[in-house]
Amino acid sequence: MKKSVKILVIVGAAVLLAAISNYFIAGWHNIIPWIIAALLVGWLSDTRRNSIIYGALFGYALFLVYIWLGYNGKTDSGSMVKFALFDFGFSLLRGVAGLVGALMGNWLKKIV
Repeated sequence: MKKSVKILVIVGAAVLLAAISNYFIAGWHNIIPWIIAALLVGWLSDTRRNSIIYGALFGYALFLVYIWLGYNGKTDSGSMVKFALFDFGFSLLRGVAGLVGALMGNWLKKIV
C-alpha cells in the first residue's frame, strides 16, 4: 500500500475514533481506546521511521478533532482564535503521545 494511502487511512481512523470517543465514551475512559489504537498503529507500521510518522499524525489528528467536536464555548472571533491556538497547541502534545505509543507498538512487534 502506498504511503499516502496509509496516511489517509490513519488520519481517517483517528477522526473516526475521536468522534466515537466524543459522543459515546465519557470521562477519562477515552484514553483506553486511544492507547490501543496508537499501539496498533505502531504494530502495523513496517519500519521504525514510519511508526514515528504515523503515530505523530494519528495522535495529532485524534486530539485535534476530539477537542474541536467537544467545543461548546463562545462563537465570537476572539474566543475562536484562542480556542484554535489552544487546540493546535495541545494537539501537538498529543502528537508526541501518539508517536510514543506507536514506537512502543513497533517495539512490541519486534520482541513478540
